[in-house]
Amino acid sequence: MNTQQERRCVLYARLSVTKEESVSIARQLQSCRRYAEARGWEVVGEFIDDGVSATANRPEDRNGWAALLGTTDFDAVIIWKVDRLARRVLDFLHADEALQKRGAGLIAVEDPIDMTSPQGRAFAVMLAVFGEMEAEAIRARVRAARAQLLKDGRWAGGGVPYGYQSAPNPDGPGWVLVKDPARQPWLAEVVGKALGGATVNAITTWLTAEGAPLPEGSITRRKSGATAWNRQTVDGILRNPVLAGMTPHNPGRPKSAKRADPFAVFRDEEGEPVVKDSLAVVSVEEFSVLQNLLDARSTPQARKRSEREPTSPFLSRVVRCDDCDVFLCRGTNQKRPVLYCPSCRQTMSRSAFDPYLVDRLLAERGTVPLGGSTVEAHWAAAGKSDEARREILLTQLDSLRLRRGVVGRYFDEDRVLLRWRGASPPAIVSNAEDLSDA
Repeated sequence: MNTQQERRCVLYARLSVTKEESVSIARQLQSCRRYAEARGWEVVGEFIDDGVSATANRPEDRNGWAALLGTTDFDAVIIWKVDRLARRVLDFLHADEALQKRGAGLIAVEDPIDMTSPQGRAFAVMLAVFGEMEAEAIRARVRAARAQLLKDGRWAGGGVPYGYQSAPNPDGPGWVLVKDPARQPWLAEVVGKALGGATVNAITTWLTAEGAPLPEGSITRRKSGATAWNRQTVDGILRNPVLAGMTPHNPGRPKSAKRADPFAVFRDEEGEPVVKDSLAVVSVEEFSVLQNLLDARSTPQARKRSEREPTSPFLSRVVRCDDCDVFLCRGTNQKRPVLYCPSCRQTMSRSAFDPYLVDRLLAERGTVPLGGSTVEAHWAAAGKSDEARREILLTQLDSLRLRRGVVGRYFDEDRVLLRWRGASPPAIVSNAEDLSDA
């Protein structure tokens, strides 16, 4: 790389967590500017990733670095130290390769490296190795510190479970978990209902109707402004092992594991769960029963996508709830396909609804011209493709809404409010002839 090429450069800075001993983003950029000024280089851009861990995020996955690579007309990238770019050797090599492809070099202010020579490149790789070793040492220290806190019965930090709060440790430094007197009665009622056979959805509806206080920091609200619970929150509360006085402890859980193992808890040297009776709402045995109930009643939406039973997309975002004015969602009830409202929870079995709708479409709109043919001809050509059938249905629909009705075993067509395109609005009263004779 010659002097002419090195006159245009960009700066890059990264910081995971702001601490007193950390070199701030501003200080990193200031050092990089001074380096560029001392060599007479023109700085054409500055890019940062603040609050981003180099261990958990590859350079190409960071917004700042991605924006840097999207910039043109520079031939050098100045960073403060190698570990600001990457803490894993492989990540560092990939980032350097991306710069090489565009003819740019990497310069570190505090690490005297020259990436234009084989010796400099080898030295840079060695620094990246040391950076990875340092990151692993930090992780080991954090794991050891957390294990010691749990062994001492202290609160290791993180989200405070519902019904509990952190308080100063009466026996020494740090914090401990204690019961929250304002939310404990609600927690006990929730657990009691679940053990008594109530579903998560039923408990969620009850909490919202009763105006139960939400978890600290929660801002879930309805359009009316009233607080509203959701089933994911309730499910998470019921799966937290602190209910049985146990402490969640599953280090190394991958980010892809959205639901933590409720029995991944802190254990003693014999492998038995450490139980703090002062925090327990139920026994360990009752907690196990509760988990079995939850697993047996988990809705398809709560399972991993690979474990869900597929449902037909024929009516996806087609039918609206007449009360709530939101699209009905697809789901299953006792392994039978249904549509349900995410707000008021009304449901409609699709076993009868789908054939009813298809029959009406073909009977009332089958001869309507469509794409040089007719609706009926296009429907026959669509075969069993639910996506193609949905597109045909949408060409004919003006609106399709479902209103609440009497819960029963049989399909009630009076619940269906359907209007075709170009058709006059339906009568408000379905039994108009009976009324006219009155």
